[in-house]
Amino acid sequence: MADPISTPEVANDIAVLPKVSGVKRRKLRSWINRLTWALIILVPLVFVLAALGYKLGLFDLGFAFGTLNQKAGLALSILSGVFGLISLILAFAIAPRKGLVAGIVGLLIAGGAMGKLVATKNAVYVELPFIHDVTTDTQDPPVFGEVVMAERALVKGVNTTDYIGKMAPIFKDEKPVGEKLVSVLQTKAFPEIRSLVLSDPKDVVFGEALATAKSMGWDIKEENLAEGRIDATHTTFWYGFEDDVTIRLRDGKGGGTIVDVRSISRIGGSDLGKNAERVTEFLAKLSK
Repeated sequence: MADPISTPEVANDIAVLPKVSGVKRRKLRSWINRLTWALIILVPLVFVLAALGYKLGLFDLGFAFGTLNQKAGLALSILSGVFGLISLILAFAIAPRKGLVAGIVGLLIAGGAMGKLVATKNAVYVELPFIHDVTTDTQDPPVFGEVVMAERALVKGVNTTDYIGKMAPIFKDEKPVGEKLVSVLQTKAFPEIRSLVLSDPKDVVFGEALATAKSMGWDIKEENLAEGRIDATHTTFWYGFEDDVTIRLRDGKGGGTIVDVRSISRIGGSDLGKNAERVTEFLAKLSK
């Protein structure tokens, strides 16, 4: 009696098995790669949607930051990393080698997105004070004129412009554990932000300050040489956040001009250090 394994029919069936299995593995890898590329597109898209959606007034800040960024963005970033890793493994495990680019890009997108989310959270709760109002003069801060104040009055949930006595929360493990004066928190975090004294007279400095503000892309709202005040608003590109800036010029006791600047966000608790950056940049450019 012949050995059944040695018959041509059985031998052909056995030879086909690896080929069939290989086809299934390559199909699986193809679907994994497609999912990886879909996530590579979706991850940045959800962050762009959060920014532009808020800017266009489609939803509020809580939905943009809390739901889209922190929840959907984080979840998609994790999935991008997982599928990117799987794509990378399958690219080496299954011949011919395909999916390397998808795997690498998926991991890079995931790492970049999650790194940005972690950095933002650290900035809000650990690295920077939870403030949105910065001034060079914490004892006698500059005040805004009627135009800016009228615009702020129309904003729902607008931050108060009262600096003296303003309190801000302090956090531990992302939970509020008390409050401190904004002036104290600002001075500790940004000790370099202080009044600038220039040797030129006020009318000369006024023109230079106005030109500097315009060069930084600020929307000038008021310019009053008699009062020595320039009011402006800076609007961010992505989210369309509006921060108001006022520049105050006073004659120095020994001559020259004392320049003070204040920058305050219209909404939001933490400005991620943007107001301090804006004031610092302005003073650096004006002093050149």
